[in-house]
Amino acid sequence: MTGTAPARAPQSLSWRARGLIVAGFTALSSLFALVDYTPLHFVSVNLVQGLLLVGLAALAAVGCALRLPMLVLAAGSILIVAGLVRLATYGQTIGIISGSVNAAALMVGLGTAFVAIWVTARPLPLTP
Repeated sequence: MTGTAPARAPQSLSWRARGLIVAGFTALSSLFALVDYTPLHFVSVNLVQGLLLVGLAALAAVGCALRLPMLVLAAGSILIVAGLVRLATYGQTIGIISGSVNAAALMVGLGTAFVAIWVTARPLPLTP
């Protein structure tokens, strides 16, 4: 006997922590609208897209803080729908959906991350 404690498996982040991390990245991605330096201008985000990103990041963060994963799902679903509508209407300028398609792809990706967090927030059923 060596007297050392048994090794424990590393703890994974809770769904709330993962949701807050993605919400932070979602809110920060709206800052691309303010970047005017060409090498750092990866994504062209207009004002409406930036407000949508910040608003849905706040909705997801509230869902994580209040332990309501359905708000995280709602934020992700809205981001996916908004991004896909913009990608489907490429080449057209339709009011609120107009803007960069690379920002739309960013919204679809972040929305997918929120949906994945919602899926993992629920406990898995026990199988006999």
